[in-house]
Parts: sequence; C-alpha cells; structure tokens
Amino acid sequence: MNKVIRCFLFVSCLFYGVLLQAAPMPVPSPPELAAKSFLLIDFNSGRVIAEKNVTQKIEPASITKMMTAYVVYKEMEAGRLTMDEQVTISKKAWRMGGSKMFLEVGKKASVEDLLKGLIIQSGNDASVALAEHCR
Repeated sequence: MNKVIRCFLFVSCLFYGVLLQAAPMPVPSPPELAAKSFLLIDFNSGRVIAEKNVTQKIEPASITKMMTAYVVYKEMEAGRLTMDEQVTISKKAWRMGGSKMFLEVGKKASVEDLLKGLIIQSGNDASVALAEHCR
C-alpha cells in the first residue's frame, strides 16, 4: 500500500507540473515610463510588446549612442571601417539637438575623432554621422 501511495503522489506531481507548463501565462500591461518615446519588440516573433510616441523624432539617447559605438567597433573588427577613415558630416547630423561635438556640414572628421565625440562628449551629431557612415 505504501508503494501505491508513493506512485500515486509521483504521478500526481508529474501531471500537475505538466498542467502548469501548459497553462498560458498572462501578459502584464506595460509599465508607465517617464520616457518621451520607446519601442519594445519581441525578438523571436517581431511582435510589438509596448510602444509610446514611436514616430516622434527625438535626439539619440545614451543607449542609442552606446549601440552606435558597438556597431562601429563591429564594423572595424570585420575590416569594413578604420579609425583613420574620414566621414563627411551631413546636414542631418549637424542639425541634431542636445549634446554636440559642433561638427560642420560638409566637413570631414575621422572615425576616431567621432568616436571620442560620441563617447566623451555624448555628441548626438557624432552619433548620427557614424550611423549614417556605417549603413
């Protein structure tokens, strides 16, 4: 009898565990954020999970600048970009608000100088110039 009870408990726990895994998990509503704009997308499905003012144009945030630096370093690692390569500054980069390197339209700056402006000065203009050059 003791063996039967243990077997029953084992099967019951196993069955209960399977039921818990199969039950759909409720998706919580997105949190209220103080951000002006954001977009959260599920990587696997591409489904938009949460968004706010996604079409509003704003200056690049710090995480965007970090990701720009990451892309630039990956391009250098792949041999498609060098530190001494010259980047022509566009009107779009020059127009960026917020923190700047004060780049001039049509002038050239090296990738190295733009990275310094991006990382040290948090330059939005440098971020846009590098992003445009890497696309």
